[in-house]
Amino acid sequence: MTNTNSGKLHETPAPVERVLVTGMGALTPLAGSCASLYDALFAGQDSIAPVEIFDASRFLGQLASTFNKVPAAGLSVEDHRWMDRATFFAVAALHEAMAQAGLEPGAFQGDAERVAVCLGSSHSGLVETEAVAMAVLNDQLAQLDPRKICATLVSHCTAVVKRVAGAKGRVITISSACASSNTAVGVGADLIRNGEADIVIAGGADTVSLSVIAGFNALRALSSTKTAPFSISPGLNIGEGAGIVILESKTSARKRGVTPLAEVLGYGLSGDAHHATAPDTTGAGAEQAMREALASANLEPHQIDYVNAHGTGTEANDSAESQAMLRVFGPGVVTSSLKSFFGHTLGASGVLELISTILMAQRGYAPHGLRMTEVRPGCAVLDYIADAPRQGVFNTLMVNNYGFGGNNSSLLVCLPQVLSGGAIMPRTIAADGVVVTGVGTVSAAGTTFAALAQALVAGVALACKGGDAFASATSPALRFTDAHLKPFARCAPSAKFGIAALEAALGADKQLYDHNPRSGLICGSVFGAQKPTEKFMESVFQGDPALANAHYFPMITMNANGGAASLAFGITGYTTTLCGSAAALCYALDLVRYGRQDRISVLASDEVTPRLLDIYHRAGALDVVGAPAALGEGACALALERAQGAQARHAGALVRISGWAHFQDCLDLGVAVNGDALHRAIVHALGCAGLQPDDIGGLVTLDCGPAPVATSVRRALSLSFGVTPPPVVADPVAVIGYTPSGAPLWTVAAAMAVVMRSDSPDHIMALGADLVGDAYAVVVSRCRSIE
Repeated sequence: MTNTNSGKLHETPAPVERVLVTGMGALTPLAGSCASLYDALFAGQDSIAPVEIFDASRFLGQLASTFNKVPAAGLSVEDHRWMDRATFFAVAALHEAMAQAGLEPGAFQGDAERVAVCLGSSHSGLVETEAVAMAVLNDQLAQLDPRKICATLVSHCTAVVKRVAGAKGRVITISSACASSNTAVGVGADLIRNGEADIVIAGGADTVSLSVIAGFNALRALSSTKTAPFSISPGLNIGEGAGIVILESKTSARKRGVTPLAEVLGYGLSGDAHHATAPDTTGAGAEQAMREALASANLEPHQIDYVNAHGTGTEANDSAESQAMLRVFGPGVVTSSLKSFFGHTLGASGVLELISTILMAQRGYAPHGLRMTEVRPGCAVLDYIADAPRQGVFNTLMVNNYGFGGNNSSLLVCLPQVLSGGAIMPRTIAADGVVVTGVGTVSAAGTTFAALAQALVAGVALACKGGDAFASATSPALRFTDAHLKPFARCAPSAKFGIAALEAALGADKQLYDHNPRSGLICGSVFGAQKPTEKFMESVFQGDPALANAHYFPMITMNANGGAASLAFGITGYTTTLCGSAAALCYALDLVRYGRQDRISVLASDEVTPRLLDIYHRAGALDVVGAPAALGEGACALALERAQGAQARHAGALVRISGWAHFQDCLDLGVAVNGDALHRAIVHALGCAGLQPDDIGGLVTLDCGPAPVATSVRRALSLSFGVTPPPVVADPVAVIGYTPSGAPLWTVAAAMAVVMRSDSPDHIMALGADLVGDAYAVVVSRCRSIE
């Protein structure tokens, strides 16, 4: 197998690989395997029952689909003491999927670099977040197992799956609320089409927890009876579980002699830019995602045999979604919602519904919706399947999922018998490259990029005392005076930082992003909005969970900051949130390079609280030899565009992003010291840019954290550049502090500040190993050097 990089500037597009599904695994309270899941679906059984894992008696709805005993999943008893429930679900599904695909965990050997992992989750880690919150509120943080803090990260589940599987390719975690795992399958398929992987482990997991139920109760979305999507008695039931699909290139599947189960034809994303929780009442965002998916697969609406609807059962979703389906497909579209069987499994819903749809279609059926009696007023009259599965030929299938923040995702698959039909849309590779047309920063250095550049030259640490554990580099308070931004005055600090940074990055180009399906926003996040999370947890665990704060609940999702930013500027193109800004930047660059978007902005924002400082201290995350590092806050935003497009509209390009690469070096509790992942990222980024190590005139490094992080970076630099690596020309962490979500993006901004000087080298590389395990390298070049 050969490695191909997402940033390499091919003049001639490489052949497009077909993406096959060669294995599936599912774990829900309804069924513990794909075979038993099919049996339950065909028999019309559901797993929705009174909640027993905590007291739900005071909620508007006391029904959910939950496990009373967590599956062992082949992990150790010690793992069960500190890992999150979602991790066990995902690992159990992984074993089934890999077995069906004829793969052995840990047996990839030399091909492990061609195996990627792309999972989605809305609230993975939230059960352990509750444990940390209770420890903080009860002043017992010092007694808490530090490993539980690691397990609060949404990306922790993905890191464990990567380790169990033995994968060494790109590792991506999507957290765009209920659209997460559906998006993860689409993004995973792109990794294969773009030549970055031969096999991708895709899917997602999510859990039911007290705070999740309390939040949906506060929004008055729960049903007191079993949910009936598109029918009478609106309301939802929450569920939990995991699904994994093994995606594989057709070339690899043929080589291994594996029988395909389905093919991924395409996917589409969109943003509503409408409301933090409620979908656009017209269904415009849902419609756009469906049309994007159809276009990416080169299909017409009449070619779709069945649509698995998001169908949450709520008034807001069902009406908007059904009206969107009516406009795209007409009244004859065959559809149903599987949430009536195993509840709304949040970020896992997309992959579980995908697996369920494939299982039924393989046997000549489309699944029905339980309790579908009559169409609810306000919902479009479509061909809803009721009473029993419908027998027929269902070869080409669409799965839809929509989430908080207005993130919409549509996925298209077909069964193997139609693999030889249809034309796959060719990739339109941007041979002219990707440029940055705008940058915005908010940090302790100030609210402008110029202020950051000056602070980097001065090299003075801007941290102040923030509690007993760490110093913190805090950003100035923001007050929006413009009329269109005033509605965001009550947002979380990190959301306001992000909006201000994005406004600066977009500048006069804001109109190009306003309700333009070709202009998107990708966000990178690690913790999300900290202050609202703390406030919401206080309302749950220091008050009555039945009276939890409805204002703060939507802000605890990882994609809340991105949702606020997209709403502020009317961004309706591809929008989603990835865990960590290194992954977010590389995905954004891929979207532009391969023509899914004409332009896209990437954003990361952070906020600091005294409690977060204490949590980091207890985790040992920033305990380094000598003085402790500062924890920083603020936001960084970059506006990316194809160079040819920017030139055509006479837009000034600040720098060119010549090459990029992203892998993961993460073990369960830290970063491996061998620097292998970062070394591969550096080599790949140089190959993308067509450069040699000697062409790099300086480095901006990220090596903040425990000793293994710095050791890993030093070793990678030695492997990549020899005994004398290029000089470090800027150190943003030393100046503005370590920002958990944005640190990788800040190193790119710092590299820009250096490259844009008149006396700078032509090429600067931003690189590093992040605390969440991301190893990345990005080549930032002067525009004049390659024009």
